[in-house]
Amino acid sequence: MFSMFSLLSLLALSILGQADLIPFIADKGYDAGEYGAYPMQEFKSTRIRAPRVNIMASSPRCDDDGQYIFLNPRGRAVPEANPMILDSAGNLVWTLDGKNHGETYNLGVQEYKGEQYLTFWGGNDAVGGHGQGKYYMFDSHYNQIRELSSVGSIDGDLHEFYFTDNGTAILSVYEISQLDLSPLGGPENGWVWDGSFQEIDLETGELLFQWKSSSHYTAEDCYHKYTGGGTSPSGPFDYYHINSVKKDEKGNYLVSARYTHTITYIDGRSGEVLWQLGGKRNNFTDLSEGRATDFRWQHDAQFHEDGTVITVFDNGAEAGLFESEFSRGMRIRIDTDAMTAQLDTEYVNPQHTLSSSQGSMQVMENGNVLVGFGYDAVYTEFSPNGVALCDVHFAAQSSWETGDVQSYRVHKHAWVGRPASKPDLVVEGSSAYVSWNGATEVHRWVLEESDYVQIDGALAGDAASVKGFEGEVGEAWYPVQTVEKVGFETELRFGVEVKKYVRVVALDKDGRVLAASMPGTTRLDVDVAGIYFGFRIQDSDSTPLVILICLGTLATAILGVVYAGLAYRRKLDRVAYQKLLADEADDVVEVGDEEQRLLDRRLYAVEEGGLSGDGSGAQRGFAAR
Repeated sequence: MFSMFSLLSLLALSILGQADLIPFIADKGYDAGEYGAYPMQEFKSTRIRAPRVNIMASSPRCDDDGQYIFLNPRGRAVPEANPMILDSAGNLVWTLDGKNHGETYNLGVQEYKGEQYLTFWGGNDAVGGHGQGKYYMFDSHYNQIRELSSVGSIDGDLHEFYFTDNGTAILSVYEISQLDLSPLGGPENGWVWDGSFQEIDLETGELLFQWKSSSHYTAEDCYHKYTGGGTSPSGPFDYYHINSVKKDEKGNYLVSARYTHTITYIDGRSGEVLWQLGGKRNNFTDLSEGRATDFRWQHDAQFHEDGTVITVFDNGAEAGLFESEFSRGMRIRIDTDAMTAQLDTEYVNPQHTLSSSQGSMQVMENGNVLVGFGYDAVYTEFSPNGVALCDVHFAAQSSWETGDVQSYRVHKHAWVGRPASKPDLVVEGSSAYVSWNGATEVHRWVLEESDYVQIDGALAGDAASVKGFEGEVGEAWYPVQTVEKVGFETELRFGVEVKKYVRVVALDKDGRVLAASMPGTTRLDVDVAGIYFGFRIQDSDSTPLVILICLGTLATAILGVVYAGLAYRRKLDRVAYQKLLADEADDVVEVGDEEQRLLDRRLYAVEEGGLSGDGSGAQRGFAAR
């Protein structure tokens, strides 16, 4: 009976609040939206909330040690549009908590002066399909160390923030310029968003180079349907839409423009167009029956293999213009002497996802390829030859193409985070919940206890009970439990005999102490807590407390009935024994030594059978006769 009650108690306590929930695994209900567009989980130790992902496919080949997923979930269903890091299992590692940078884009890891930094754009993204905001750099302690701006009257755009090896940064900027829009049906003296980029010195912010699309591209190059606008500077038309810029070792730039379907190679000194891949002025002969140059509405063009390979995310669609069956990552081999292009590999999501905007493609050091599907909340890691290895949905598939949940790009990087803050600890009932936002080196958590603590120089707790206490004493902590860190938040448990204070210590894989949480009290005193079956229950945990009280009352009633039955049986035994003594007294007149010994043995046997008290008294009375 007691073990049953203990089991129910444990069950009730487990319902109180678990640590991380496991991710969904190929859950059809998840993708159908049965848990909402953006399923999330909450934690005990922090106000932070995290997405709960749906893992469609996984492989050990995706689990690079120290590699994490970097993304910026945002949209109507996302309560806080903050940059975020996840591990390979979809567990939260870090998110920017409590600091509002507006909508955020393009979280990644970049190197400057030998140090790694988290970088991203933040600001207003509701400006003509692009944005106006600032660029941010955070160090490994998650301290913001820089806020950078574009040069000029218009703030920097969200699409690109890229560090070169020469201590410079490349920023995309949307300025306003005049352009003839009559080929599209617009005004001859029209106004356009002039897709541009700047290269600035990271140390000084000085402008080193600037390029503007209006000097090299006309409205005739545009595929974007003209539906009005462009009649004044307050309502410019977007005809080019720059979305990525990379600089090669020769000092030239590779630029992707969504609305002209072009990847353009630009001279780093003159700004002249050296060649164009795709679009209406394509310079390459396509050796793949058109499949190497037919990308549309594309994003994130990059060079590889000394400029002989270009990778790009081909959306194949724009809102309302779904021209392809699916979006794809593309690996295109080019020969700039023969001016030929050949499709080397395609990277297609198993669900044949078609994303009408945004997206990214990253080739990693091990050769795997990570594709983020932008407007659709999914990222997929492929083998070099295009086989899908790991596929993760971070929002319901039913919400794709709605704008509810999206991430402009998804990256994967090695990162070591060492937060300047302490681990967060909350004690509830007989459990301690701990998390440490951004810490990547924690391997184990150790729960420790103490009767006293030093808090801001003051001694708290039962210091007098400490052996050898003479007025001043350092903290003495004793280990209670050690568990391996899994996920974002970890639960550790203690029993009834725990001391007054607990804390949790973080250890790395070599057993070195990284940090300790602030102490938490385990004793909520009698007026606010009770002990049931070895577990501490708070008044706030009302549901399990009521359950345990009811179970305890039932157990008491059952034990009471059993005890009453045993008492009644003893009464019947005493009556029968007294009658036996009376009958034997009539037959025995004198008692010798041998008879007395026989009688003693009989009385002892009766007492062992359950009688007490009356037996010894009857014996003395009988002997006197």
